[in-house]
Amino acid sequence: MSRVQQKIKVTYIFTHHIRWIPFELVAKYIDRSQFAIDYVILNDGDPMISFLNQLNIPCQVTSYGDYSNTPEVVKFLYEHLITHQTDIVQTHWFAGSLAGMQAAYYARVPVRIFYREHPSLKYYTRHAPSKHHLIWECATNIIGATQSCKQGMIEDGVPDGKISLIPFGFDINEFENVDFSRIEKLRSKYLPNHNGPVIGVAARYVRWKGVEYAIEAHKKVLEFYPNAVLVLSGTHTDRAELEEKMGNARKEDIVAPQYQDIISITEKLSQLPDHSYIEIPFEEDLFALFRLFDIFVHVPTNPFQETFGLVYVETMLSKVPSVVTLAGSALDHAVHKENAWVVDYKNSDQIAEGILTLLDDSVLREKIINNAFVTAQQYDIKNHIRQLEDFYIHELKKARRV
Repeated sequence: MSRVQQKIKVTYIFTHHIRWIPFELVAKYIDRSQFAIDYVILNDGDPMISFLNQLNIPCQVTSYGDYSNTPEVVKFLYEHLITHQTDIVQTHWFAGSLAGMQAAYYARVPVRIFYREHPSLKYYTRHAPSKHHLIWECATNIIGATQSCKQGMIEDGVPDGKISLIPFGFDINEFENVDFSRIEKLRSKYLPNHNGPVIGVAARYVRWKGVEYAIEAHKKVLEFYPNAVLVLSGTHTDRAELEEKMGNARKEDIVAPQYQDIISITEKLSQLPDHSYIEIPFEEDLFALFRLFDIFVHVPTNPFQETFGLVYVETMLSKVPSVVTLAGSALDHAVHKENAWVVDYKNSDQIAEGILTLLDDSVLREKIINNAFVTAQQYDIKNHIRQLEDFYIHELKKARRV
């Protein structure tokens, strides 16, 4: 078989501590008659591993919990890429990219793609800028998921010619075909005997997600709908467990930003009646969870830090009307009173107004639901896969001509 007829070999390198469905969809739907794919996961607890095993996709696993081990991990990845004669490497998240891009560069992999999910380095300060620059310099291509993501890269100094836009993909069938029993199972678990409006939020307890403003808005909603409940999901925080860890430490002595954010949210929640909200650290069946919501709220406090915001699209596909600020992908698609209710940043009064209007105005609510579902079709996984496959083929041909 000639080189032209051989499958293109693509190696994905990344790790994530929770299930990340867009990555699963690429593994599931990429054309394996054209592409021979394999994965290297840098964490033996990554939930992606069992998913790949179910699909019989080759997967190597190693540990990369300490950045002091970077040389050893780079060597492991380098040997893997050389052995597999990989044509294209695609890395995700910082750990996978820091080691993966260096290994791919040294192995002379023709196409080295860094798929960037984080904002500008003005806001993403967990790692030294020099390490980010190393990733960019080793990459031949960088993919961003939204225009705001691209703008953040340009601000950071990434050459415009290296950047391409390919939004995340969603399996629309998964949102449309949610069995009623799954919805009722979650209703019984989280909302037993509840008969009022359900306001949904899906956001980690970090200040820039705007959770505090959603809580303040809920106080106002309760004046008109005393039986309304605020569902705070995807918080990734068990406050009772956290408070036990913190023990008797004084609030003013706790300096870690994530703890300060949680303390601030806790203070806001203390102003609500106990029956008026519930917290869900993580729920895997988000397809059924979103069906419990009457209104969804996602209100990041600025347009810069939410580089995509999967929940914007998940809400539209779940046919739930949303109250949003313009951040991430919403900057690319949200239109006030057409497919969402758009509010200003850090404005709980406007959030409350949006929730109440959508609860009271059934005509507007249905209009937004229908328009949003149409808007969300652009994020169909089929579009993502087609763009990704075309990109792989084009960039590999270009690299081989050099």
